Amino acid sequence: MPYEKPPIETYLAARTAEMLALPHMACRRRSCRRRNACYWHFKSNNEPCCLQNLDAAQRQVFDAVYDEARGARDHLGRNGLMFASRRPGWRALEDAGVEIARAAVSKTDRKRWNAYRREREKLPPPEGG
Repeated sequence: MPYEKPPIETYLAARTAEMLALPHMACRRRSCRRRNACYWHFKSNNEPCCLQNLDAAQRQVFDAVYDEARGARDHLGRNGLMFASRRPGWRALEDAGVEIARAAVSKTDRKRWNAYRREREKLPPPEGG
């Protein structure tokens, strides 16, 4: 049975789009551009409207950052996961995911999650970065 990606979460996708400046740079909705924030999404798939204006390479970047944010929100600190790669390119992607996920952590997990986030910040920087 092939792997199916879980449906996109509107709130997390909107925060990801905002971090990548998509409301300002790619969205055709005036209210999103003026506020530099995602306000519109499609009811059919819960994706922010600005994603339809991305080409394939740009969409891959969005998906990579979104997947990191979802993973960080769901797993940071559980089972020893720290999301701290020693490779410079991956570490930047993980940092972006952690910052996005910070806004989407549930109140019940916030104390534990923030403790692990602070521990992660103490880790040494990646080589070459």
